Amino acid sequence: MDIRGICIASVVLQTVIFGSGSAFTKLAYESISPLWALAIRFGLASAVFAVLFGPRIVRGLRGARLGDWLPAALCMAASYISCNVALDLTTATNVGFLMALPVVFTPILAAVVLRRRYRLVHLPFQVAVVGGLYLLCSSGGSFTFGWGELCGLLTAVSLAGALVFGERGLARMDVVTVSATQIFATFAFSLAGALLFDQPLDVAAVQPLAWGTVAFLALASTCLTFALQNMALVRLPSATVSMLLTGEPIFTALFSWGVLGETLSTAGLVGAAVIVVCVVAETWVDGRLDEKAGAAEGAAADTLPAAAPAPAFGGEPAMLGEPAYAAATSVRGPVALPVAFVPPHPAYEQD
Repeated sequence: MDIRGICIASVVLQTVIFGSGSAFTKLAYESISPLWALAIRFGLASAVFAVLFGPRIVRGLRGARLGDWLPAALCMAASYISCNVALDLTTATNVGFLMALPVVFTPILAAVVLRRRYRLVHLPFQVAVVGGLYLLCSSGGSFTFGWGELCGLLTAVSLAGALVFGERGLARMDVVTVSATQIFATFAFSLAGALLFDQPLDVAAVQPLAWGTVAFLALASTCLTFALQNMALVRLPSATVSMLLTGEPIFTALFSWGVLGETLSTAGLVGAAVIVVCVVAETWVDGRLDEKAGAAEGAAADTLPAAAPAPAFGGEPAMLGEPAYAAATSVRGPVALPVAFVPPHPAYEQD
């Protein structure tokens, strides 16, 4: 499997983990509120990152600008808080439908923030995915829109922002530092929300299942999935990652069937099939387009004149041509290794 395939597989694994987490989260809410669950979950994840990568995170933040990490961190915090509030206010299937809508918002936001041309070839897949998600998550047409759905829509917009701004931040920072800033920010806002708007946490009333769910969400659905998503963004465009994440409702439906006893209607099964076909087809098309773009860049680089040697009596050599420079500084450069083995950012090697 090539690097691109590994990145795609990592996002698919992320959707499986998210899908299982959504089902168990509904059970945990029987004895713990959404904000306190988030605060404990991201507090534990923050502690894990601080212990494992504390000095590295400090070096990364010292060498970065506020704009490199803060927009993505704020968007990620908003997406998690709004998602968990939505799960408490409406059905998991409706939330699953809305959470997958970044596939619509991400390409548009990327065109504005990253100045990336929107590829019209993706539009039919995106429209079909929205239709498939509706069939999967609306019980054959009973989709309603209330406060829970509004929070779910905010989740979709915020997640799209986290993907786009995260891709931009990864051009200057490494995977560990970007992931840590998003986890720390979500912990800070969740804790503030719990203290301001929730009752004090009754530790004795929290059931063992809820504690186990929070621990699973902290380690697998936070530490691991943040790393997987940001690693994928090093190599894949944010629009492609958002498209792959639309598979999450399928795994949510499967785990909800096994854990919560929810079942899929015939329309839901059709919707799931539409999603799978569209995700596979869009990923293949996107890969073909990237291959053609890479071949075109390589051909352009081959036609560039070589840098002139330095004059014998001073002066400067010719500058590297712009297309080659753009390729050398592309956001989607060499893929990062797994979190524990991500090499330091070049700017930090001198420390």
